[in-house]
Amino acid sequence: MRVIGLPCPHCTQGVRAIKSRTMSPMFKEITYRCNNVDCGHVFVAGLEVLRTLSLSATPDYKVRIPISRHARQAALNQLSLNLCVG
Repeated sequence: MRVIGLPCPHCTQGVRAIKSRTMSPMFKEITYRCNNVDCGHVFVAGLEVLRTLSLSATPDYKVRIPISRHARQAALNQLSLNLCVG
């Protein structure tokens, strides 16, 4: 599995996640520390669920995630196929 990271916004060197905090089912705060000891920047970034690309087989209906156009069209096509089967 690949770890989500980003470069330090000041020196552009790599950073390391040092802690995270779940704020909601859709948003997590991640605290990063720059790997460059001369820089030493520590900052918080956000990880947010933006949209659905493939519908869940076990959806939680309390969680409202926007559906991408592609996923919406695929779902509508699937529904129309199911309605036509007789």
